[in-house]
Amino acid sequence: MKNLPKCLLLALGLSVAGTVGGYAQERPANEAWTLEEALEYARLHNLQVRQSLVQKEVAEVDLRQSKYALLPTAVANASHTYNYGSSVDPLTSEFRTEQIRSNNISASSVVPLFQGFQLRKQIQQNRLDLAANTKDVAATQNDIMLQIVTAYLNILFADEVAKAAELQQATTQQQLERTRILFKAGSVAETNVLELESQLASDELNLINAQNQIDVARLTLVQLLNLGNPEDFDVVIPEIPEPALDATIVAPDQVYDVAVQVLPEIEAADLRVQSAEVGVGIARAAYYPRLSFSAAIFTGYSSGRVFPFPETIEGVFNRQLVGFQDADGTQPFYLYTPASVREEYLFSDQIEDNLGKQIQFSLTVPIFNGLQARSAVARAKLNQQAAQLNADFERNQLRQNIEQAAADARAALRAYVASKRQVEALERSFRNAELRLNAGVINSTDFNVIANDYRRAQTDLIQAKYDYFFKLKVLDYYQGNKITF
Repeated sequence: MKNLPKCLLLALGLSVAGTVGGYAQERPANEAWTLEEALEYARLHNLQVRQSLVQKEVAEVDLRQSKYALLPTAVANASHTYNYGSSVDPLTSEFRTEQIRSNNISASSVVPLFQGFQLRKQIQQNRLDLAANTKDVAATQNDIMLQIVTAYLNILFADEVAKAAELQQATTQQQLERTRILFKAGSVAETNVLELESQLASDELNLINAQNQIDVARLTLVQLLNLGNPEDFDVVIPEIPEPALDATIVAPDQVYDVAVQVLPEIEAADLRVQSAEVGVGIARAAYYPRLSFSAAIFTGYSSGRVFPFPETIEGVFNRQLVGFQDADGTQPFYLYTPASVREEYLFSDQIEDNLGKQIQFSLTVPIFNGLQARSAVARAKLNQQAAQLNADFERNQLRQNIEQAAADARAALRAYVASKRQVEALERSFRNAELRLNAGVINSTDFNVIANDYRRAQTDLIQAKYDYFFKLKVLDYYQGNKITF
């Protein structure tokens, strides 16, 4: 039964034009709402609808991100390090016992060349998921609109019952006044007056109950719209036409052929079937080799590094013991080298001189990964089967709902025809009993029995009218007809 009224709501939503951002705040407080205004306001402002819109936005982000995955990745790194004591110079790889300050700077980029078509299939899948989420928004709007329509019709039904109860109370009041005159004239017994007074009290209670039903239905609609003060809220009461007694109910198969093309639930289910099919291709991409290209540039600085080409000092040499000329070690052998000035190796010079570049092609060939790829493909195929079963279930549920709607419409029409005939028969009986009561032919007890039967028949007719009206509009929607009140 859940999916059946959604169709009505979708048609009602489609028949509403324009937006109403801030509508409740801009419109006069005491202005009555039409059904179209209530539906459009709920379609944009209901919290459940807004939650579904957030889910749609998440799907949009996922789609954008899958497109960005085709772009190269680029990173930059920089470090500033102090080494104390014995350490290895990061640039010269020499052992040092002095404090060394060093900097490393690098940048790299990786371009995916081939990923087994996984990236492009992911874009395709995310695009289908976004389309399905868009349909979910429409389905959520239909769910909320169902409650709006139900509450609105409940207000109309309670209002019509209240009008009938008010009319009946006025009729009983007139009868009571005439009976009191007859009692004073001695034409009827006092019992007739007391029974009519009791009936008048019952009529007043019936009117109060009907008015309470209006208030409850109005409060329900206010809460669905997330509005404020319900006492200032009212709806436009449209004229509901009397149903045609010779109406023909369309064949369910004919309705189904149209409905299956437009319902958002069906479209969302079909889109998820397509998404699951693409998911199988994404899982199979793990079987393929992966090729990527990368490029990097790097440089660095070390405070322990000296200038590579120092200037020598004329006439000054450095002496270094390299061995001994005899076995006793009494005649040392020295190596004399020209002394030089140790110049500072500037940061900018080192950055330029230490600059290095690299390009690389990387090929990864999957050989064995614990059968993870095979398990992923198996899961993807099961997800595809589940999506297809869900789509079949949605179609089967739709067919059952249409068949039930057609059966309910036929039953409601028969109930309305029978109720109308009953009201017509009881109305004649009631008018006759009223004349006989005024003439003193029957007592008030017998009259009240006939009057109560007539009142119940009137209420049953009103209920049958709205029941048939709602079910007929559902079928009208399935046939693509415009829904109007």
